[in-house]
Order: sequence, then C-alpha cells, then structure tokens
Amino acid sequence: MKSGIRHLLFEVVGSLCMVAASNAAMAANCSYTPDEKGFKFSFTAFGAPDKSYVVSKNTFKKYEVASNTGKLEGATINIDSTSLDTSADLNNGEGGKWDAGIPMIRNMNVVSGLFKNFANPGKISAKIDKIEGETLQLAVTMNDVTKVIPMKVTEKGSNFHAKGTLDIIKDFNGSKAFAKFEKVCTQAFHKGKSWSDVDIEFEVPVKKSCK
Repeated sequence: MKSGIRHLLFEVVGSLCMVAASNAAMAANCSYTPDEKGFKFSFTAFGAPDKSYVVSKNTFKKYEVASNTGKLEGATINIDSTSLDTSADLNNGEGGKWDAGIPMIRNMNVVSGLFKNFANPGKISAKIDKIEGETLQLAVTMNDVTKVIPMKVTEKGSNFHAKGTLDIIKDFNGSKAFAKFEKVCTQAFHKGKSWSDVDIEFEVPVKKSCK
C-alpha cells in the first residue's frame, strides 16, 4: 500500500512538473502587441530614515515611445527628464497634504538638483530587451550608464504591468549628482533622509499571442 501511494505521489509530482515546464515554455514563446494610447509609466521615491515618506505616481510629460516591430519586446522610450511631474501624490509624510504649489517646487528641485547634474542632462532612455514568463529585462540608460533592470510582470486580462527597482547611485554612478540633490531636498522635504533606490513601473493594454 505504501509503495502504491509513493508511486502515485511520484506520478502526481512528475505531472505537475511537466505542466509547470509546459507553462514556462508557453510563456517564453508569447509576444505582446501594445496599444500605445493606453501606455502609462511612473516611479515612486522615498524619504525619511524609516522610508515612511513615499511619493508615488511621479511621471514625465514629454516622452517618445517606439517599436520597430510593433511588439512590446524591443520597444523603446526616450524621456525628457526636465518634464518631470510630481503632482499626483501630495502626501507630506506626516499624515497630511502638501500645499498645491509644492509639486512645482519639487519638480524644479529634482530637475535642477539631480537630472541636470547627470551626463547628458535631461535625457533618460530605456529599451525592453527581453520578456520571458514573469520577468522583463529593461535596459535603462541614465547618466551615460546603461543598466539592465529586472522587472516582475503581471497580467490581468489584456493589461500588461511590469515593476522593478533601480538605484541611482549603485546602478548609474549617480553619487555626485545625488549628493547635490540631497543638499536641496533632504532636510527641507525628505525628513532627514533621501533614498537613492526608486521603484519604476509601467502598464499598457496588449494583444497576447502564444505559439
């Protein structure tokens, strides 16, 4: 009896492994055709020693997206970082809201304190190098450095969403620029600590095709 149960368990586990392998292979052979009109992207930045000050839904007003094949894999985005827009989240880190005029000051501080101190100031670009299963490889170029950032993919209906984390200092040699940014913002706005890691994400409606 025990031998029979053991044999049955091996069969079940083997079947599950085959299904998992099949699903992975299927995911690896899927392509996505994006609807550019529904494309959205944003980043989340953090302040305070305990990282409790969170500013989400930051984005850029000026950017260009393109794809030579019409597919999501291989698609590119070129961003004008001087067009920063941080107005979506007015959380002040203390349970209240910033005055409506603060985002304009915040935009100016980030642009002049950080982005304009990068090599190739005002320019950020990215390319989707690879999509495989639940992982997307995004090659980001900033401060004259290109770094591949892994992003986790989730799909809900026809909506494709990817999220990852980059570090301005560690990934993009941004210590000098970030130090200048800290002088402007850390004490006045960030509760004594500015974090160089930033969560990035994008979503877009897609048509999915799997072979």
